[in-house]
Amino acid sequence: MRFFEEINAARRYRTFVEAVGGVGQLKKTLMWSDWYAVKWWEEIFKELGLSSIRESVFARALYISLKIRGYVGEDGRVRKKVERPGYPTNSYALEFVELHESLDRVGAVNLALNKAGEVVKILASAVPTSGWCRAIRRTFLDVVDVRRFDTIYEPVAKDGAVALSVFELHRPKLYIASDYKRENVELAATVLKAKPEECVRGICIFSAPNICDAAKAVRRYAPEGVSAVLMLFTLNWLVDPVMELSCVASALASGGRLLVGQQVVETMPGFVAMMAALGAKHVLSWRGVEQTLKAAGFRLERRYLRYFPIYVAVWKIGG
Repeated sequence: MRFFEEINAARRYRTFVEAVGGVGQLKKTLMWSDWYAVKWWEEIFKELGLSSIRESVFARALYISLKIRGYVGEDGRVRKKVERPGYPTNSYALEFVELHESLDRVGAVNLALNKAGEVVKILASAVPTSGWCRAIRRTFLDVVDVRRFDTIYEPVAKDGAVALSVFELHRPKLYIASDYKRENVELAATVLKAKPEECVRGICIFSAPNICDAAKAVRRYAPEGVSAVLMLFTLNWLVDPVMELSCVASALASGGRLLVGQQVVETMPGFVAMMAALGAKHVLSWRGVEQTLKAAGFRLERRYLRYFPIYVAVWKIGG
């Protein structure tokens, strides 16, 4: 299956693959994520043992990811080593490796014990602005053809990076974004030259304690619902994914689509763990993504990629 997934990536995610130097360079780069994931887990397992997965989302992310990939056994012991890859020569690919290196300098045990301090906050700002993530966003939006949607809702806006990428490609009539955190709303509003808690020039950004409350507010801005809900690297941040996705469905207009892009454990376990260190709540495989969406009442319309380099699909309300 992986061979065909790589062919799909070369064809459907071509812009990103070319940006990072081709399939060969991409595969080498992603192996760094495997290598660091195994390294971090070994350090945590040696110092804290398997019980660490009960206390630390970071440790749990590593364990689940590596277990699914066959690197560790049920008992947490490493079964398969990863040979240290060669450094990529492409600048975007090198950035991806450097993000892992930055987290590595904090120390896996410190991360598992929540002793990372300010370094994690700095990394949280560096990840979305990296060339690697910008290239992934731009290609994802092209693949799902974001230009065909004129009213868009983004449930977890974070720093506004996804919204900014949308506006670089397309100016929808209405773009609605929400977030749990007021500081994220203010940051996104600054990036988009909008006003927090207001609608300005077709951009509405507001805070809400949860997505269910946010979805009700969306209907005030778009009484007939939105034509698309955009969730790129979002599912793993939801507190209760099935419940919140069910609420997301209520924000969609008849015939609306859910555009999903998600990093998953099959390709980049180190990066998935990095997101956990930055605050993500869940660890997802591509099958786990689809099971969650189906449980929330969505039906798959088209899957572009399972996992290489990320999961990409368009969903619609079931029925």
